[in-house]
Amino acid sequence: MSKEGVKVRILDRNFTIACPPGEQASVEAAAEYLNDQLENMQTQSKVIGLEHTLVLAALNIANELLSKKSRGTADDDAVVRVRELRDRVQSVTGSQEPGY
Repeated sequence: MSKEGVKVRILDRNFTIACPPGEQASVEAAAEYLNDQLENMQTQSKVIGLEHTLVLAALNIANELLSKKSRGTADDDAVVRVRELRDRVQSVTGSQEPGY
């Protein structure tokens, strides 16, 4: 399967994310949503440090997903995508701690 690179901007940093053809819009939308969540965390919180901001935003997003899943509104594809995004974040940040 061929993969393409999608350029996204998150917290004023540029990233190129590999994704299958036809998934560029989904990756861009996910990056925009993540960026909005991170900026919101930074604005509303006294948290110092990028790592803490990332963890808080990830927890909020995971909570949203779990809430939808418990109501039966999250599909398996969404869960797979969140896991893939988590793995990508881990590869960028170097964090291998469980739960992130």
